[in-house]
Amino acid sequence: MNLRISTAGLHAQGLNGLLQRQQELARTQQEMISGTRINRAADDPAAAANAQRLDHAVAALEQYDRNSGLLEHRLRLQEGALEDAGDSLRRARELAIQANNAALSPTDRALLAAELRELHGGLVAIANRDDGNGWQLFAGSRDGVTPFSNSDGGVTYAGDDGQNLVDVAAGLAVADTDAGSDVFMRVRTGDGQVFGSAATGNTGSGVLQSTAITDQTAWNGATLRVEFTAADSYRVLDAGGTELATGTWQSGESIDAGGARITLTGAPAAGDAFTVERAPTRDVFASVKALADALEAPAATAAERARRDNAISGSIADLGTAQDHMLSLRAGTGARLASLDSASDTRGADEVSLSATLSQLRDVDYAKAATQLALHATALEAAQRTIVRVQSLSLFDRLG
Repeated sequence: MNLRISTAGLHAQGLNGLLQRQQELARTQQEMISGTRINRAADDPAAAANAQRLDHAVAALEQYDRNSGLLEHRLRLQEGALEDAGDSLRRARELAIQANNAALSPTDRALLAAELRELHGGLVAIANRDDGNGWQLFAGSRDGVTPFSNSDGGVTYAGDDGQNLVDVAAGLAVADTDAGSDVFMRVRTGDGQVFGSAATGNTGSGVLQSTAITDQTAWNGATLRVEFTAADSYRVLDAGGTELATGTWQSGESIDAGGARITLTGAPAAGDAFTVERAPTRDVFASVKALADALEAPAATAAERARRDNAISGSIADLGTAQDHMLSLRAGTGARLASLDSASDTRGADEVSLSATLSQLRDVDYAKAATQLALHATALEAAQRTIVRVQSLSLFDRLG
């Protein structure tokens, strides 16, 4: 059987071939102009899918980078705030040591108290700092609140105990700034482990100089109470009222019982008491305010002077512990900043790797593309010549 191809069929076949060669040439030309091998998914479906997946990974790295930049900004501001708070507490402790001098006049103590109240206001201002974008540093996870309010009753906290975690790399989240409750409101007193205090009803001139734990096993966190049965005699009771020790005492001597040691000076009166307990927490604002109040309180009698001296002695210990607390928080902040630096290095390496892979998938190999362009141009020229040749084979061209 003979296969007949019409003249119209020959023309259509040639035209289709010509259009295909033109399309190949145009696609190669577009690749060279755009520098991209994949301009639509149909160009290379598998490579396009892989490139889209890598695009999402690159976008995630960019978001991690933005998160890291904002978090680093906030943590550096926190570090500065903690440094400033530590400086204020250091100055307050210096004033407490200066005030612990019997030769000072009431006017001198009033001047020290005035400076302490300025330091108190400055600490509140530090605690209310923001990051420059309207977000508070120490409000926890609450937004749009001023965390600390100062009133006659003391400083109150309107934030919460939350702490946001910020993703800065795949599988790595770094904590945002610390909650103000942990920074300023819950600070250990005394030496951070044990806290000694004089009973408010003491009538003698006994002053608590220091407390310490000498035997952790024997103490075990129990509250101990030293009661003076006479000016030179005492007994030590545990929290349940059980008598642990008795003895005689004179000014400057230490009393050891229940794993604790307490050193006293002065002349306690019968019925005076001193307590040793696990160090409770208190806000730093209250510690500074208590010292200022003690310096402004009247001290006409020996008992009143003893209460003032006990308050000063306790403040020296409390403020020193608060300073250590701020240093510890600064160390934690520095560790988080170091984590951000490490995450930045990891993101940089990942970005280089992803960019190289994307380049292999998308970017044009110009040497190869130029060769293909020349080949397609030659094929197009051949197709054009073929059409011209076929058109001249018409039977009508042979008549006449």
